[in-house]
Amino acid sequence: MQREDAMRLALGALAFLLPVTGVFTAIFLAVCLLHRPTRMLSASLILLLILREVLTYTHLDLPMYVVAISFIPPTVAHTVSKRFQQLAGSFIYIMATVAIGYPAAYLSAPYLLQEKILFLTILGGLSGAFLQHVSREMDFTVPFGACMVMWLFSFEYPLPELSNILMIYMFAVLLGVGAYWAKAADVDAVLSEVIICILVVLFAGLKWFLLLLTFYLLGGAFTRYGYSYKHSLGIAQEKCGVRGYKNVYSNSLVPLVAALCYGIYSNEIFFYAFLGAVATANGDTLASEIGETSRSRPRMITTLKPVDPGVDGGVTPLGEMASLAGAAVIGLVAVATGMSGADGFMIALTSGFLGSNFDSLMGAVFQRRGLLTNNGVNLVATLFGGIVGALMGVLI
Repeated sequence: MQREDAMRLALGALAFLLPVTGVFTAIFLAVCLLHRPTRMLSASLILLLILREVLTYTHLDLPMYVVAISFIPPTVAHTVSKRFQQLAGSFIYIMATVAIGYPAAYLSAPYLLQEKILFLTILGGLSGAFLQHVSREMDFTVPFGACMVMWLFSFEYPLPELSNILMIYMFAVLLGVGAYWAKAADVDAVLSEVIICILVVLFAGLKWFLLLLTFYLLGGAFTRYGYSYKHSLGIAQEKCGVRGYKNVYSNSLVPLVAALCYGIYSNEIFFYAFLGAVATANGDTLASEIGETSRSRPRMITTLKPVDPGVDGGVTPLGEMASLAGAAVIGLVAVATGMSGADGFMIALTSGFLGSNFDSLMGAVFQRRGLLTNNGVNLVATLFGGIVGALMGVLI
């Protein structure tokens, strides 16, 4: 075993001392600062302990069990998973975080429900694995990022039984692995989709996630629609249509927030916001992927002047019909699953179509000038669609 690996494992073991040594664990970590390869990690863990101690003098509280779990991803989980390929290594990373983080958290908070510990360790493992991939300074971002994500969900809320949490996690993993094997998503996107799936199902229910899943499936399928033709024009998706985490979050962040708010406040307005946001994402994706194959020349949405295919803000009749169809599919799924009636279908159809065209408008006004990226436009458009959906839900 290399010296760095041994040092990381030793740092991870300190999580089991936290219930006794508390903030004084920083003394042991300060000694570890002498070891150059893990110096940043030791400093990050010291800062976490200091942050927790400072927050005790405010109305905020960073639980010790959250800090204890945060010790595990960049230490034990990183060490045992780094010899494996990206996807397999990511899931080994998560399993190691749960296996070691669970007893560490229990020692810090034996009064805590087992369901809560399991949920937070899974969430900590997922967020740690994701940050491990996308961050250049993982020894800082992983412990802090995982800690902040778990802290965000450390408040009191109802959770299903232990076995149901495991089933939801396995369901999310199977979907993610399927998307990876189908070359619809890369590893970072898979981890992001698993996080979103777990949170949406836990806070709002499986039917809510089915709406998002419909968008994911159709988006992945229609990215390949007419791919060779779009590639010949130079407007096809990069990496042969494989989606990255930025695309996942730009389209799913607004629905995720709506689902979380529904689970916390139980207000139907958040369902209509969710419906409008997902309908917008689906309508816009189909409008882009199908509309780009149109043989008619696109026209700029702001001036109606002809533009080249793929230009931001360009629309075609085929794309507009695809937008309506994409929004309608989300409405039909909502009706078929019993989530809503005809009013929900009309809300999805209207908000999705308006949101999709708002996306084109943002593309013409801001993206063409470099003020927003495509992902930024998607985020703003889904927010707009969600607001339209929520307003229609109040008025109808």
